[in-house]
Amino acid sequence: MLAIRRGRRTDLTACQTMLFPDTSDDEWRKAEVRHWRRLARDPALDFYVAQHIDVLQGMILVNYIRRLRHSGWLAVLDIAVLPSAPAQVGQALLDFAKERAQKRACPSVVWLPCSGQSTAQLTPAFFRDNGFQQVGEFWSCPLE
Repeated sequence: MLAIRRGRRTDLTACQTMLFPDTSDDEWRKAEVRHWRRLARDPALDFYVAQHIDVLQGMILVNYIRRLRHSGWLAVLDIAVLPSAPAQVGQALLDFAKERAQKRACPSVVWLPCSGQSTAQLTPAFFRDNGFQQVGEFWSCPLE
């Protein structure tokens, strides 16, 4: 069963393995450990992980930014899914992020693709199928 839950400090090793499978625990610097611990406990961020059969399959970070010209917030998301993850993991994380952003009254969600980030589940076509439109380098999805 797939469960989406808030990321915890104890997920550090699993997150490292998911994002950087070729690095060892010894290669983590103190600054990187602090960075991940701050993500896990910062109430201004939504940092969630998808867990399937006690293994982390994906994670999503939604950062809320105050807009300058208009009132309200903009939700910027970053998402990572294991290449071997079940097909529904990416969809479940994206739907969860959209729901959280709507609760915070965000008019849209923005995704900025990164090189090397694309997996079988997280392609531009996946985001297009989920209501995102490319605007320059960003992809935006209205929530209203």
